[in-house]
Amino acid sequence: MPDLRFALRSLAKAPGFTAVAVLTLALCIGANSAIFSVLNAVLLKPYPWPGSERLVVVYNSYPLMGVPNAGTAIPDYLDRRAAVSGFADAAMFTTRNFNLGSDGEPERIVGLRATPSLFTTLQSSALLGRTFHESEAQPGADHVVVLSHSLWKNRFGGNPAIVGQTVRLNTEPYTVIGVMPAWFYFPTPRTQAWVPFAFTPEQKSDNERGNEYSSMIARLKPGATLAAVQRDLDLVQARNAERLPGEAPFWKTSGFGGRTRGFLEQNVSNIRGMLWLVQAGVAAALLIGCANVASLLLTRAVARERELAVRATLGATRRQLMRLLLTESVLLFFTGGLLGLLVAYGGVQALGSMGFSTLPRAFGIELDFTVFGFTLLCAVLTGLGFGALPAWWASRSDAAAALKEAGARGSAGRRTQTMRAGLVVAEIALAVMLLSAAGLLVRSFERLQQENPGFRPGGVLTAQLALPAAKYDRPEKRVAFADAVLARLRALPGVTVAGLTDVLPFTGSNNQGSYRSPDIVLPPGAPGPHGQQRYVDPGYFSALGLTLLRGRLFAATDTAGTQRVVVVDRLLADKYWPGQDPLGKRISRGGDANPTVWNIVGVVAPIKFQSLEENVQKETLYYPYAQQPGTNLILVVKTTGDPAALAASVRDAVRAADPEQPVFDVKTMQQRMDDVAQSRRAPMILLGLFSGVALLLAVLGVYGVLAFSVVQRTSEFGVRLALGATAGDIAGLVLRQGARLVALGIAVGIGGCLALSHVVGRLLYGVAATDPATLVTAPLVLALAALLACLVPVRRATAVNPLEALRAE
Repeated sequence: MPDLRFALRSLAKAPGFTAVAVLTLALCIGANSAIFSVLNAVLLKPYPWPGSERLVVVYNSYPLMGVPNAGTAIPDYLDRRAAVSGFADAAMFTTRNFNLGSDGEPERIVGLRATPSLFTTLQSSALLGRTFHESEAQPGADHVVVLSHSLWKNRFGGNPAIVGQTVRLNTEPYTVIGVMPAWFYFPTPRTQAWVPFAFTPEQKSDNERGNEYSSMIARLKPGATLAAVQRDLDLVQARNAERLPGEAPFWKTSGFGGRTRGFLEQNVSNIRGMLWLVQAGVAAALLIGCANVASLLLTRAVARERELAVRATLGATRRQLMRLLLTESVLLFFTGGLLGLLVAYGGVQALGSMGFSTLPRAFGIELDFTVFGFTLLCAVLTGLGFGALPAWWASRSDAAAALKEAGARGSAGRRTQTMRAGLVVAEIALAVMLLSAAGLLVRSFERLQQENPGFRPGGVLTAQLALPAAKYDRPEKRVAFADAVLARLRALPGVTVAGLTDVLPFTGSNNQGSYRSPDIVLPPGAPGPHGQQRYVDPGYFSALGLTLLRGRLFAATDTAGTQRVVVVDRLLADKYWPGQDPLGKRISRGGDANPTVWNIVGVVAPIKFQSLEENVQKETLYYPYAQQPGTNLILVVKTTGDPAALAASVRDAVRAADPEQPVFDVKTMQQRMDDVAQSRRAPMILLGLFSGVALLLAVLGVYGVLAFSVVQRTSEFGVRLALGATAGDIAGLVLRQGARLVALGIAVGIGGCLALSHVVGRLLYGVAATDPATLVTAPLVLALAALLACLVPVRRATAVNPLEALRAE
């Protein structure tokens, strides 16, 4: 306690030093806490369901066909749930959106069809009422619904009497049987309702294999491993291959099998590396800031060397002196950590606007107790670690020597200069590594933005619709609705073209499947054709500006009553008919007994669907919506003006065709592309920001060392000048000292960049981690900035008056 009181008084007597040190630490520690809150929410925090670390996803895979994850078919789910000994429980689910009928504006809600075992697999029960019974997962008995807590509160006012009442979903009546707790969600907080997944006898049969629109989740038994589960999955597949010899050749050529992966890993694997890179970058900035504070503490300890020597002479042990200095250091760092929480709070708010809110599980980003603990631990550990160096150095046991040297500037300077120089070299090395990483990300992002997606997103507005299957139960009704909406959109002022599709680029969704062709000759053992499928109308191609390479696009005359036609992309044509004319070739789909044949009438250039960095390798087939209409529609409207201004008009056009049909996810095409790019843009901005902070701190470190050296060597410079040295000679001495520090720090930093190039390289696009331009530019920028920092100490050194320096000595 006496040491603490003394530390408080000591820091209060040096308000400038204390303010600079605390603000530096608050900025660096706060930034680390803000980024750690993202890491904690996305990568580290468990899901809210009990024992969530034992939850795994199980999916079908066709690696030889380029389909690593194809979802799960109902017969595969039933086989695996029964035969895999490592599963304690398992469930199947698929997304199903609903139009919630009520007074006023219709509302679209996100729903899920799930087997009753979903809630037992997640070990979660309802807050009100109950979850599904197995008897309700039967066709005709499945019109019951469990509501999310948010939907219950916001739409039904939190009325507990909602259990047992009827609501209308997609115009059909559903009985509310339960409400989940506020903490529960699955698979994301956007899900607002769960209904039973009822399997028909046909869906349970082998004919359903390959229809993989659903997902499977399982809970591992205690002690079960993924390796053991994989062995059971392989045994299930081997038994099915023996039982179904007709399917076995396809399974063999496609590499088909069941795979499993941790539920968390499945959701975050794509962004794990980038988040750790950002955290490492911000941690580097923290280390640089701590090194600067340690340098200040060392300078302060040198100034107090006589005081410490007197204490030692009066009986204070080295341990007591170190404790005294460490108490002051930890107090300084702890105060910086507390203020860092305020910085972290503001940082968390800013991260959302920078695009981190679009990351998986980003809804959980907050300053919780884990983040508080990390912040305080960070403050204490850095305080002990970086405070111990100056404390150990200053608490020498030879009091007499210390008293003697305390009066000699040159001696004190030489003794402390080595440590301060080492700290500065470390700062420069870390700054070079951080600047280089930021530069690589910037160059990578620039290359990415230069990529051509294969379509023109400018001036395009998109909006999604989900037609109720009960209301639009016939293809003619869906086509009539689509025609009515598109006709109204095309009549709007400024609209040049309007179209629709079932799958839109840069939305994260996809639709793919196998197909055949009597005109394709496959070599023995080759996997069958498999491609991405899109159902579009004639206006879709023009609205997005796809490039027609051969033949024609769809026309209004391509209807359900005319010859079935298909447009394919160049990848398909080059893959199966290189050097041939693909027009007139046939594509067949459906059962072997009565397949549906489509004739190729056009070839378009391939486009990117998932992101700009996508290396498109899978072919795409476009079918006319009028010949196979579905219930999921995405409107694509091209305008000469601001596309966002059309949002209200699009809603009006849909409402005119069907007053009960809600419109959702209204965005411009450019917004969708920007959203996908956020996973790269946000880390790039953050690393760029903190590399700038690191550059500033490293430059201040160089300045501090040289300024301290000039003060300590004032008498030396006076003697040199008195003996005939010129101002240029003195400037050269100071500049050479600074240049040595900078050169050594840059060399270490470049070595660190090369050593970590294999890690950073996996996160880049179109740029090598050893890119010469970046590895030259970053050190050059730092060297120039450090040179500027040297000018002030140089000026002071050359301005030394020899007579005054010698008189002071």
